[in-house]
Amino acid sequence: MTEQFQSDLKKATLFHGHACTGIILGVRMARAGLSYLGINDPEENRDFIVYLEIDRCLADAIQSVTGLSFGKRRLKAMGYGKMAASFIDMNTGKGVRIVMNAKQEAPEKTDQVQFWDQFPDEQLFQMEPVMVDLKPEDLPGPPVRTAVCELCHEKIMDGKDIVKDGQILCKACAEGAYYRKI
Repeated sequence: MTEQFQSDLKKATLFHGHACTGIILGVRMARAGLSYLGINDPEENRDFIVYLEIDRCLADAIQSVTGLSFGKRRLKAMGYGKMAASFIDMNTGKGVRIVMNAKQEAPEKTDQVQFWDQFPDEQLFQMEPVMVDLKPEDLPGPPVRTAVCELCHEKIMDGKDIVKDGQILCKACAEGAYYRKI
């Protein structure tokens, strides 16, 4: 285990609340993605975006290691339910998608860090080069475009509006909301 891994694991564990397989593998995945982009210190290079495909422990580890956040628009939640993430260079759109490939599971009452340390990244992850066409609305910075929903009259930012039957609508009005007003 490298000193960098230990430092990243400590930071991710504090952020998440405990160490678990998702945190350990998320730290490793984050470092593999950063390495692919040629980034040693994410604090010194802010020209990348990460698309998370899961909203579990792995996501917390990647957020912690990379220092990216949703509010600064450099961390994107895709909600695919997969232990995967894509690390994208904002200048070129090129990157890598890393998917959990491990067939193993740590036995109960085993030191999780030691168990996963025995496997090289190539055995844990499938890494494939990808290209993402980054739209101006998806990049960090102030909103490029705003609209107002014609039904609920709420402001919609960053090109997330939907035109349906000739009306400009928010996603909630166009497709149904995740909430119910009471």
